[in-house]
Amino acid sequence: MKQIGISIVEHCGSFLVGTRPPDVPLAGYSEFPGGKSLYDEPSSNTAVRECLEETHLRIEPVRLLHQQTFSYPHGEVALDFWHCRLAAGQSGDKISDPWKWVSRDKLGEHRFPPANADVLQILRSLPPLV
Repeated sequence: MKQIGISIVEHCGSFLVGTRPPDVPLAGYSEFPGGKSLYDEPSSNTAVRECLEETHLRIEPVRLLHQQTFSYPHGEVALDFWHCRLAAGQSGDKISDPWKWVSRDKLGEHRFPPANADVLQILRSLPPLV
């Protein structure tokens, strides 16, 4: 089973969302930044590292929001969803495709992988990160 650290980056009431590229499983789906943990890497570190690699944004984890395992046709994953904020001095203005800021009320308009259903429900009822 692959351990995955996912960054749910909240900034000014919106969340950082991208679109999976055509050459990967779940192509075309919306996603939060994240990826596979390196050997013995805590998932919070994975979430920070992957967000920096994918978006060039420095973030800090605030809390573990949700954990779950999920079986896809391409493999079983253990997902750790980390609620994150931008690091001090980091601006959210310098993001580029495929990343964009999506307001909480617009998250439901995006097609996320099935394993994201529970965390999306949590986000709908969560107070904004201050």
